[in-house]
Amino acid sequence: MATYVSNFLVLPDEILLEIYKYLLNLHVLYSFYGLNKRLNTCIIGYCRHISLADVTCYQSHYLCRSILPEIGSQIRSLLISNCRSVLQGKIFSQYFSHQMSKIFPHLQKLILICFTADELNIFLDTLNNLSNLDQIEISDLLTDQPNLFKHVVETNNNRFTSIKFKTSYSDLPTCPCLNVSDLTISIQTLEKLPDFLSIIPNIRRLNVTVDEISMMEAKFDNPSPLIFLKYFFLRCYNHFWLLEELKSLFEKIPTVECLSLQLSSQDNYFVNSEQKIFNILPQTIREFNFSLRYFYDTIEEIDQNALITSRFPMICLIDENLQQAVLHTIPYKFPLFNISSPMAKKMSTFENYKNVDMFYDYHGMTLADTFPIIARCHRIKEIAIQLYEKNDEPPSVQQPLISLPYLYYLKRIWLLHSSREYNSLKLLLQIAPNLSELFIAFDNLLPIFDDKDTCQLLGKHIIHLLILRSTVTAPTQLTEQYIPYLVKIFTHLRHLQVDVTNGISIETITLSIINAFKEKPQLISLVVEGQSLCNELKLNARKWLIDNTHLTIDKIFDTEFKEQTNRFLLWM
Repeated sequence: MATYVSNFLVLPDEILLEIYKYLLNLHVLYSFYGLNKRLNTCIIGYCRHISLADVTCYQSHYLCRSILPEIGSQIRSLLISNCRSVLQGKIFSQYFSHQMSKIFPHLQKLILICFTADELNIFLDTLNNLSNLDQIEISDLLTDQPNLFKHVVETNNNRFTSIKFKTSYSDLPTCPCLNVSDLTISIQTLEKLPDFLSIIPNIRRLNVTVDEISMMEAKFDNPSPLIFLKYFFLRCYNHFWLLEELKSLFEKIPTVECLSLQLSSQDNYFVNSEQKIFNILPQTIREFNFSLRYFYDTIEEIDQNALITSRFPMICLIDENLQQAVLHTIPYKFPLFNISSPMAKKMSTFENYKNVDMFYDYHGMTLADTFPIIARCHRIKEIAIQLYEKNDEPPSVQQPLISLPYLYYLKRIWLLHSSREYNSLKLLLQIAPNLSELFIAFDNLLPIFDDKDTCQLLGKHIIHLLILRSTVTAPTQLTEQYIPYLVKIFTHLRHLQVDVTNGISIETITLSIINAFKEKPQLISLVVEGQSLCNELKLNARKWLIDNTHLTIDKIFDTEFKEQTNRFLLWM
């Protein structure tokens, strides 16, 4: 009896495209590009937007050597990340640093993630004569330098019109940035904002975050009006804004159409029945998004009826213990959300919070405390729970957990405190099918080792684990004796990062991790942060690993010790 043998190529293109949806675009190219002309034509759409993230060292070399040069003229956007593929920027530069404009002549947008200042400076110098490259995004900068923003602006012959660069400590250029029309940036202090506005006269979209506390009055006397500015976003929580300060700012943005503000204040003109903020808004406003953290003396200062019936209706979330209120327009249009647990009682329906990407706690909440908030943020992607204050004790009795909807968008959780919240974490793992990243203090992780059900869920979900630095006074530090537990629990782990700055040496923990994961080839990146006294590791990390582990000279991997950040990097 004859046996019919089928193969992948008999499938129609429509089925192939459905299969590709389950893969990263880079994995599609790595697996199928170059096999035949039909497949090359079928995946041509995957050539336009390339993300060099989450690939192995071998895959990266192959892509840079054999595929990117072939498809370079089709690439329109390129992402290079040192986050998971921890030395990707270095490898990419080795292949293309002197021929960027030749290999990628139609490149329009470049995204760089997790570079140090030195690495960024070197990479920027390779960007010359790319006539179509006018957009750049730089995020998660690991170190900073005063001249970085100026360098970015001047890169590629001053062609960048759109820049996203969230660094607070870079000095402002002395010359006007005439080419920049779309800018996202962080600045260190509010006092820098007027000077900053004066150097971007042609700006059309501006997104500014002010990081540090400012007690001085904000004055906007000098800048000329930004007559082209249509979209303006300002986040400045670390200053108590007066209505008059906003009025002087608005005079500098007379044609703005979409205005978004996240501020703090003690000025009752924002919350009383007069609602004077609406009287000073630019007349061109079409959309107004407002979030205000208001510190009151008496709750009677806040006229909640006036807020909800105002020109741009607002609701008021109150915490009487803190004597704080959060006012926001509805729907809430900001990606970052931060309120205390009592404020959640006044939240409206989930439809008004569908733009929330991240909940970040500043109030010493437990993970369980956030559930009433998360229940209304169905599209949340990230939850971050901060440290308790020194005198606070984690709750000894677990509160009953409320039910949550399925959180299909949730991918990352930060747990920086030492509370034993097995049930809370377990519930999130059960109702967040795409949760894959856990950033956790070792004090919080250690008790989970004895919870079998939670361990099984962690093994199923987590591919990226970051064990955060323990405090100096922590009763238990991460040592080599706990590494076998990590191997046993996190069975699908691909990326591991540990911070032992207050604990044992980098050498000890690094060797124990590499040896423990010897039979687990799915681990492709390892980052260990801490102190090293080993000169051989610092000078030649590759030789040090070959001499002390199972890794051999013919094994494809890359490794470095970065003295700037005290980080050991291994990419396999």
